[in-house]
Formats: sequence, C-alpha cells, structure tokens
Amino acid sequence: MGKQRQWRLTPNGNKLSAAIAAASSASGIKTLVFVQTTVLANAASRDFHKLHQSPPVTLTEIERKWRTIAVEEMGGSEYCYLRLDEDGTFSGGAASHHGLLLREERHLHESLFKRPDGIGVLFATSTLAQGMNLPAEIVIIAGDSRFDPEANRLEVLEAHEVLNAAGRAGRAGERSQGLVLVVPSRVIDFDEATGEIDDHWETLRSIFQQSDQCLEIDDPLTELLDRIHVSAVEGGMAAYLVSKLPLSSGEDEFEGARKLLSRSFAAYKARRDGNEQWIESRIEAALDAKALMGESSVRGWMDLVSGSTGVSVQNLRGIQTLLDNGLLEGSAIEVITKLLIWIAEIPDRLLDFVRPENLEGLFGEAYKKLPSDEERGEQGLSALLNILPLWMSARPLCEIERHYTGSQDVGNCKFARQFALRVVQDLAFIAGLPARILIARNAAGELAGEPTTPIPTVLSTLAAIVREGCDSPDSLASRLEEGRTISRVRAMAHYHACRPFIEDGDAFEDFDDTRERVRRGIAVLNFLEEDD
Repeated sequence: MGKQRQWRLTPNGNKLSAAIAAASSASGIKTLVFVQTTVLANAASRDFHKLHQSPPVTLTEIERKWRTIAVEEMGGSEYCYLRLDEDGTFSGGAASHHGLLLREERHLHESLFKRPDGIGVLFATSTLAQGMNLPAEIVIIAGDSRFDPEANRLEVLEAHEVLNAAGRAGRAGERSQGLVLVVPSRVIDFDEATGEIDDHWETLRSIFQQSDQCLEIDDPLTELLDRIHVSAVEGGMAAYLVSKLPLSSGEDEFEGARKLLSRSFAAYKARRDGNEQWIESRIEAALDAKALMGESSVRGWMDLVSGSTGVSVQNLRGIQTLLDNGLLEGSAIEVITKLLIWIAEIPDRLLDFVRPENLEGLFGEAYKKLPSDEERGEQGLSALLNILPLWMSARPLCEIERHYTGSQDVGNCKFARQFALRVVQDLAFIAGLPARILIARNAAGELAGEPTTPIPTVLSTLAAIVREGCDSPDSLASRLEEGRTISRVRAMAHYHACRPFIEDGDAFEDFDDTRERVRRGIAVLNFLEEDD
C-alpha cells in the first residue's frame, strides 16, 4: 500500500486579502495590503481589476512626466509595472510598491494612491512598512510570516515587524485611527468538542497583547568591539570596522577614531550603565588594532583614504600603481574597464568593493550557491564588464536585460533594475577611488612643499559619470544641465544633438569650465532650433 496522502486547509492569504481589499476599495476606503514578496505584489496589483472594476484615473501633469521618464528609462511602457489604458488613463484600481521600482515609478504609484480621486489599493512589500506616510484607512497584512532568504524558508514575523506594518493604518493630520486586519499564514483550528484552539492563536495574541511592544535596540558595534578586545583582528566585520575608523592629520592621528567610538550608541549604553571601563578598554583595543593594520610605521595619507573608504591599504596601493604607471588613462569607459580588469586578476577582490548582497540580488540563487568567493567574483566581473558599456552609453534597461539574458522575453527587466538600483552605486564607488587617491596625495604633498599632480577631468568626474549612466565629462555636464526632468536615455540623445556645437576642452580643466562649455553648446543648438 502506497504512502497515505494527507491534506490540510490553507488560508490562501494573498487571494483572501485581495478580495477584502476589493470590497473596501468599492466602499471608497483606501486600503494598503502588505504581501511577502515583490512577485506577489506585482501579481496582486496586475490582477486586481478582475476583482473590482475601478473608474479610470486621469494622470496629472507631474504624474505624466514621471511616467514618461520611467517609460524612456525602461525602453517601453510594456516593461513598466503600471499598465495604462490606450487613452492614457489607468483603470487597474491598484498599484504595487517594492524595492525594484524606479524612482519615478515609485513617485507615480504613491501619488496615485494619495489622491482622493486616485486608486484605492496599494500592494506593498516590507519596503513600505518602515515609515511611509500614506493615507491608508485599512491595512491588511497578508500573512504573519515572511520568506527568509538566508534560511530559505518562511519565518514568523517578529512582533515589532507586524506592528510596524500595522502602524501604516491612519495618517497623521488626516485620520487618527485606522483598521488593521491580519490574515494568518496558518489556518487556526478550533475543536468545538474539546474547546481547544490551535497554538498559533497564542502567537498572534502575543503580538497584539495590551502590553507595550517596544523593541530592544542594541548597537552592533558592541559585539564587534568585544570581539576586537578579546582576540586579534584577522578578518570579517571586525577587520572592516577597524579599517573604517578615521584617522586625523594632527598630532594625535587616532583622535577622530576615538571621538567616533566614544559617541557611538554602544558607548552611550555603557555610560548609562556606569561602565566607563568597558568604553575605555574597547576603544583602546580598537585603536591598537588600527595601529597594527597596514604597516603603521609608514602610516601616511594612504591610511587616511583607507579609513574614509573602508578599502584596504593594499588595494588602494594597487590602484595607485595603476595611476603611476599611466594605466588609468583614456575615456571614461576605458578607465572603469581597466579598474575592473585589475580587480579580475584576483576575482574574490570584487567582494571588497561591491556589497555581496547586491551581487546576490543581481545574479540570484545560482550565484549564491557557488562554492567560493573566487568563483562568485569571476561570474560577477564577467557580467559587469559585459553590461557596463551599455549602461554608460545610456541604453534603456530592456536592452541591458536582453543583452544579459539572451532572451527577447524580459518581462519587467528584473536583472537590469537590480543593476541600475543597486550595483551601479558600488561601481561608482570604485570609479571614484583613483581621484580620492590623487586628491589625498596632493594634499599631503602641499603640506610637505612637494609638487602636486594635476587630476584629469575624466578621473575627477568618473564616479558621477558611472552613476548617471554617461560616457564622458561632457555628457555628464549635459545630463546635469537637463536635471531630473528627463530620463537618462533622453539626456544622452540631447547630448549627441548638441555635441557638434560644444567646443573642445582641456583634459585637466575644472568641471565648472566643462559645464560652461556645454551650456554654450546647448544654447547654440536651442538658437538654431528656434530659428528653424
């Protein structure tokens, strides 16, 4: 006889929450629904029209601008999360809110929900539970658990997490009260014969009991400082903390680090408890570790850069060698490519510059399961070198997605969104290191009466060039002149249109002079267009 199959009831929490939201929206009640994942938020908002036929909403002028920027950035309206009707109105009745929305998409979705004549429902992930002030009269929490990527399973929410989400009900200055409805992740059984109720009921009661559910806040520095005090610093977060401690240029090089640690929350708690000895012993241990790090006998300006950036002296010296050997010359894309190729010589070095969680979010589960940092670094660098030129030439995100996946069916371009919203910031950090090294070395040289090294405009602006998706100081200047009123894609198109009218600049000119040259070129183009 085969294994007996068992069945059990499930709460079907997401569908139930959507159905309740549809009923409340039909009554004109603003409803915020918290779901567990981005996928669920998008699916619920996309299918909401099947539950409730909402009247069409006409976008305001600013909302249309946000929409236009998002469409241009993505490369088409089909890649945006919000789908408008053919006449440009929106009749879906609900929108999503999560960490993969572009800035303009987030503004648009929030604006539609805030408007009295806008949409009635917002399906959100926990990104919205951290204090956003939206006019929700009802908050529905679809499940008292969330997916924990570290444990690869659902975990019961802590009391403060549920209450933080529940706190979105009502709005200061408009509504002092709101209704909170929790749909449990498990069906709570009740045995009428015995009068017994499922023990999950006690979990919910403990969350919403009358006592004050204050969260005990601790400082992560407490554990790290204890670890530094009892043992040598060899790696991990303790070593990272020590490397980030700032150094001062005065007589006492550790003044800045000592002041920072003495003003930490960990020190405050110890001082409150009358434990001054703990503060002094931990600070001295951290400063001793700092003194041992990075050849303290020849400590100098490089250590100051290391302390302010968190990058090891060894890695900074590697970049300095590239600079001194003339290997970081050329166009912006050539320089950042050379930096990444240098990192690729020791692939796991990538994780010293790019936050691991950003790479894990970019490449997914298969990347996280790679057995070593070296293999993760190799895969990450290969992909970044492949797609960075597209980003810096201001190609839309759908093209970046197709280029990486090799597929024409790219959905909402999850990979490209993760790259633009998370990883680009880390790449901009890498791009800014050569200039920081040169600036610090020049400052030290001036104090010593030594000649300084002029900094090429490409290097001084490289961090902003990468961050803004540009390919040169001139295109960056054009982008900044346009401001945030147009997309990265259109800004590059405008730059190419005015480029023939922009005078050539000096390789070492101040960026203010670059912007002035570009302004003159834009003015000439505008004059010719008006004349036509």
